[in-house]
Amino acid sequence: MHASEIVVTKDQRLQALASQPAYRPQDLVHWTGLRLAQFRLPERVHDRHIHGAHPIITLLRSGRTESHLRYGQREVNTQCRAGELMCYRGGLEIEQARWQASDATLLSVELDPQRLLHCEQGDERLAPPVLVGAPRFSDARLAATLQALWDEVIAGCPRGRLYVDSLSLGLASQVHTRFGALQPDRREAAARLTPAQRAHVQAFIEAHLGEPIGLVELAQAAGLSRYHFARLFRNTLGHSPYQHVLQQRVARARRLLRNRALSLSEVALRTGFASQAHFSDTCRRLLGSTPGELRARG
Repeated sequence: MHASEIVVTKDQRLQALASQPAYRPQDLVHWTGLRLAQFRLPERVHDRHIHGAHPIITLLRSGRTESHLRYGQREVNTQCRAGELMCYRGGLEIEQARWQASDATLLSVELDPQRLLHCEQGDERLAPPVLVGAPRFSDARLAATLQALWDEVIAGCPRGRLYVDSLSLGLASQVHTRFGALQPDRREAAARLTPAQRAHVQAFIEAHLGEPIGLVELAQAAGLSRYHFARLFRNTLGHSPYQHVLQQRVARARRLLRNRALSLSEVALRTGFASQAHFSDTCRRLLGSTPGELRARG
C-alpha cells in the first residue's frame, strides 16, 4: 500500500478505497495531514468487519446511495444524494455494511490525527482520534472546499503548495468545528500579528519568494501554529497568506519584466510560480494583462 492511499481493513485484509491517482506531490499527507481518493461505488456492495484507523469525510459527487450499516447493537439506514456528505468517525468497526448505488462517484478525505497534530504544533483541538456526528449531512462550504482541493491536487498543484496547504487547513478546520473539539475563540476574532511577527513573516517571504512556500514555514516565522497564524494573518492584513504571497510574487515579477534579458519563463521561475502558464494566468486574472503585454507596455 502507498503512503498516500486511504486504507481500511475489511475482514482482516487491508484494502485501499481507490487506486492511487498519479498526482504530485506524492507526499501530500506529510505536509497537510490529509489523504484523498475518488472512486465509483459498485451497484451492490456487501462488506464485513470494516475498520478505518482515522476519520474519513466523503462527498457524493454524483448519483445516489442507500446503505445499511451495523455497529454492534446499532443499525443505521442512510440515503444519500449528490452533493451530500458522509462522516466515518474513525476507529470504529462496522460489523456489516450493505450498499446499493446508482451512478455513484465518491470523493473521500482521510484526516490523519498525528500529522495534523504535528502541523499544528500540538493543538489537540485539530487532532482528535475520532469525530462525533451524524453519518450523513449537508454542508455546501465543506463540499466546495473538498472539491477545490481535489481539483487542485489532481491538476498537479499548479497554484503552489501554499494554496493546497491553505485549502487543507480550511477543510480540517471546518470538519473539526462541526464534528470535533474545535470551537471559535472570541479572542481570536480580534487578535492580530504583532509588528515583530509581521516583520519576521515578511522577511521570510522576501527571502524565499522564488521557492515553494508552505503555510507551516510562514507560521513558524511568526512562532504560531498554522491555524492560529492563518486567522491572525487575515485579521491583520485583510486577506489570506496565499493571496498575500501571490501579490508579492506579481509585484516582483513586474519589476523583473523590465529586464528584457530575462525570458518570461525565467521571470516565472525567479518569482516562485509553478509554471509560466500559472504566471500568465495569474497576471491576466489580477492585472488584466499577460506578462508579454505588461513587458510591451514597459
